[in-house]
Amino acid sequence: MLSHARARDSMLDSMRVLLVSANREQYPAPVMPLGVLSVAGAVRDAHEVRVLDLCFEDDPLRAAGEAASSFAPDVVGIGLRNLHDNAYGSSEPLLAYYEDVSRAVRAATRAPLVLGGAAITLQPATLLDRLEADHAVVGEGELAFRALVSGLERGERPPRVVRSAVAERRLVQLDAKLGLRVPPIPASELDALAPPARDLVDPRYLEVDGTESFQTKRGCAFQCAYCDYPDLEGRKVRMRDPERIADEIALRARVPGVSYAFIVDSVFNVPRAHALAVCEALERRGSPLPWVCYATPASLDDELVAAMRRAGCAGAELGTDTGTPRVLERLRKPFDLDDVRRVRQSFLRHGVADAHSFVLGAEGETVEEAEGTLAFVRELDPDVAVFVVFMEDREERTPGRAAHHQALLDLLAREAPKHSGWIVPELGIRFGEKVRRLVAGRRLRGPAWLHLAAARRRAGARLRS
Repeated sequence: MLSHARARDSMLDSMRVLLVSANREQYPAPVMPLGVLSVAGAVRDAHEVRVLDLCFEDDPLRAAGEAASSFAPDVVGIGLRNLHDNAYGSSEPLLAYYEDVSRAVRAATRAPLVLGGAAITLQPATLLDRLEADHAVVGEGELAFRALVSGLERGERPPRVVRSAVAERRLVQLDAKLGLRVPPIPASELDALAPPARDLVDPRYLEVDGTESFQTKRGCAFQCAYCDYPDLEGRKVRMRDPERIADEIALRARVPGVSYAFIVDSVFNVPRAHALAVCEALERRGSPLPWVCYATPASLDDELVAAMRRAGCAGAELGTDTGTPRVLERLRKPFDLDDVRRVRQSFLRHGVADAHSFVLGAEGETVEEAEGTLAFVRELDPDVAVFVVFMEDREERTPGRAAHHQALLDLLAREAPKHSGWIVPELGIRFGEKVRRLVAGRRLRGPAWLHLAAARRRAGARLRS
């Protein structure tokens, strides 16, 4: 299996590990590959690691082939971030691209090919076969990938699937006997992990909008019907130490070009006590960076919103999803519409921008029910509302689009242009290349939606004056 590898004195020599971040999404802004950098940080104490990021490459397939040829790796890991682009178009072009990247690597090296990332966790059987890979790391990657590389290093033939135990979902079409189950990283050890290898990141990420990504916890205890986060990180919430989080953000704030932080937890504000502790730790350090986060209207009260603002929070993205009580119940959301209204007022009171996402067509939602959601959004009038038509990604649920996909798009095409804060990625409404050029031309920093939110608040203030 390792006949391609460079000569070594013993089987215990370190491995040459090439990690490829396949993501090329740049709308509304490119996202730093935190997962690939975390895996790189977790193995480079024992192995020689190179990271190839294809996001900004003019010819990504050529870059992948040249890296695999020149570096002469003993193992290649390809990080697959998404199953569709941020415009929520068809998955097929992206999957075909992944296939091309795999083929380019295969043509340049006989090293074992390992797939990782959110996409492989949601569709392991499909992507393993389609990309003709040797192995897949399903779920949390640091320990699982390290275990796989250690097996290769010893000359063993590892199982095809190395599965972190946080990925509790059954692996469809994969014989369980072929899988290696790696325990999840305990909360007590999250901070003991080597930090992400941020020194290996492409500097162009910071040139675009200056946003760095951070995690304060892993896992999601909610049971929302369509959500992938429990599949990716597990249902048990494992929290990092707030002081260490604040130290990490303060340290990165000193790096030239870093001007915003994005807290990428599934939801920042749950558990509430942990979120408060993180805010207090950041405030003690002078709120070193403005930041945004994902949040839920559940457990988000005025005290916490005020603490977030003092800690530097500039905006929050909320998965509100629907504006009708029946669909909220069907989606198993842990809040009601009055919670959403209350949170909106807290954001206004404390000067925190809010962007609410709405997923139309999930769990059999009809067009009439979607019209009820649009009526609620008009009443709520958030700074920004982002609308997507539901797409199922999970392999065992049969991937596909909402039953009323085209009718829902037609509804959004009629209504969204009438409202300055409404974004529909699939239709290119306030999303895409034009927005990217505008943000870059004005050298705006931070997530693009914040600038739309700020413009709407300024316009509202002028109207009231």
